[in-house]
Amino acid sequence: MYPLSAGLYAPRNRWYVAARSSEVSRAPLERFILNEPVVFYRTEAGEPVALAGRCPHRGYPLGRSRIEGDAVICGYHGLRFEADGRCSHIPSQAIIPPNCRVKAYAVVELWDWIWIWPGEAETADLARLPDHQALGLTDPAWIKRPPLYWQVEGRYQLLNDNLLDLSHLTILHADTIGGGDVAGTEERHEEGEGWVRSLRWIPKATVTDWVRKSRGVEGEVDREIMLTFIAPGFHHGHDRYFPAGSDPVKDAPMLDIRIFHAVTPATLTQCHYFASSAVDPATYALSARFPPDPASAIRIFTEDVEAIGEIERLLGAVGEFQELPLRSDVHALRGRRMLENMILAEKPADAGALRSVS
Repeated sequence: MYPLSAGLYAPRNRWYVAARSSEVSRAPLERFILNEPVVFYRTEAGEPVALAGRCPHRGYPLGRSRIEGDAVICGYHGLRFEADGRCSHIPSQAIIPPNCRVKAYAVVELWDWIWIWPGEAETADLARLPDHQALGLTDPAWIKRPPLYWQVEGRYQLLNDNLLDLSHLTILHADTIGGGDVAGTEERHEEGEGWVRSLRWIPKATVTDWVRKSRGVEGEVDREIMLTFIAPGFHHGHDRYFPAGSDPVKDAPMLDIRIFHAVTPATLTQCHYFASSAVDPATYALSARFPPDPASAIRIFTEDVEAIGEIERLLGAVGEFQELPLRSDVHALRGRRMLENMILAEKPADAGALRSVS
């Protein structure tokens, strides 16, 4: 499925961010994950639960039902499903069929996110979760911003592609974090098992008025932009500003911003987008002197969301097309191929084929 090869959608045996911690409560939350409805809620002890979101009896959405104890009660005929997915009560009969159950997903709560493993729960591999400590998300000294969320009207790989090709900063974000020299700067590509990284070092960088006003960056600066993609949908990196003439290995930046993005397939043509950032305690005082206007800061993300929506609009109206690759696409295309290989490596029954909820 464009922009991936025909018939490929998403790997199931991987971790995805499904929700912000604040979104999951004692009230059921319905959210589509890899084209399947899922209901999220918390037990009485506060543990997150994720169950297949459709009652096996008549298909009523469990996300539109109610929570009682640690179970969800179907709002149509009252079937009760425990946190492990088994049905424990049917009001209209005493015997419970052995196949009357719903899938229970493996979920993990880390930092401010709920992660889900869409494959079989017994195959969930905690070692495949991004190392939150290494990323700095658990460092109490860093000043972290609460994660933002959008449901994007576009397929998930369009958003992954957006983050894999930062040359768009020059045009799409020209008034905020862009800069005419981002697109024209050669990027350095690195990759390993399950990840690819892009890094740009921009000496005497063009700094927009927004950056000067919102981030307190003054004078001539060098800029380093790095973003690492951990397939299938997590991006982390930094945007650093140094005094002009600095050595990025030896010298400390005047401003160091850590960036985090999570992209999760929702339906075939929608995705979930989570984003956050954190500032180095040594440079927080500088950025705090010039707090960004909330509306303009949010616009950085909504510009991407709207751009993906426009591409999806044309895909829906006139169908898929043969794209014209550019030199700047090399890194993004490597990321796509890595993701496709990840899908194909799964066993045939789960090989990322397009699935319907019907």
